[in-house]
Amino acid sequence: MIAFESQIAAALKEAMLAKDQVKVDCLRAMKSALKYKDVEKSQAGVTEEEALQIFQSLIKQRKESVEQFQKFGREDQAAKEVKEIEVISSFMPKALSEGEIKALIQEAIKASGSTSQKDMGKVMKELKPKVTGRADGKLVSDLVRAALPSA
Repeated sequence: MIAFESQIAAALKEAMLAKDQVKVDCLRAMKSALKYKDVEKSQAGVTEEEALQIFQSLIKQRKESVEQFQKFGREDQAAKEVKEIEVISSFMPKALSEGEIKALIQEAIKASGSTSQKDMGKVMKELKPKVTGRADGKLVSDLVRAALPSA
């Protein structure tokens, strides 16, 4: 977790010097979200997996905002949100391709001994640590559902 905090702090300093207000605001929001989670847990810091989940939810929120701004013709605000998505994404690990996700799903199905869609929870539990921050949860869920035979 310390790595993310120091990376964000360095990027924040760089953005302040460059007077990039959108990036500054986004990095402060990321830092705040991590701090909030840390206080919420009241333990020894946020894990890397939790940080990636936080970043993923921040990206999801911004994607939803982009859709809403575009729907109402606010292209300036949509562009700001897109830039924030890029900033947050720079802290995420390389995304998995659909083929890589499908391979991980097959491994998880074998490892969990799943035979039908009733066992989807077992497969998702097995997959979660491998795909967190590297793949969209809805896409993973849809692919797992398609890979498991209907009961």
